[in-house]
Amino acid sequence: MVVFRALGWLLLAMAVAAIVHDGLAWWTEGSFHLLGLGDLWSHLDTRSLADAQTAIQRRISSSLWFWVMRPVLMVPVLPAFLVLGLFFLWIGNRGGGRPEPSFLGARPPRRRRYRGLS
Repeated sequence: MVVFRALGWLLLAMAVAAIVHDGLAWWTEGSFHLLGLGDLWSHLDTRSLADAQTAIQRRISSSLWFWVMRPVLMVPVLPAFLVLGLFFLWIGNRGGGRPEPSFLGARPPRRRRYRGLS
């Protein structure tokens, strides 16, 4: 569950970075444009995006690229990372009230000390 929470917080941090990027682009260019997943991928590594497109079109199906991958890559980064981050945080917090496991296993419940008359 810790992995899901860490991934959720990482995705939320990336959503904040996307907000900052979109805001700075709006401030410099004067027009508001949300960064898409495909745009982000091409900014990070253009060659891998082209290689993925070529591999999918040649080895699997060109219609898969046009009907599935292109619409997914056009999704804006901000809502995608925000929704996925909140989803992973929700999954990570669904522990059900069980105690957090420690290094050697689950901790036993603490005993309360009563400071009454004895």
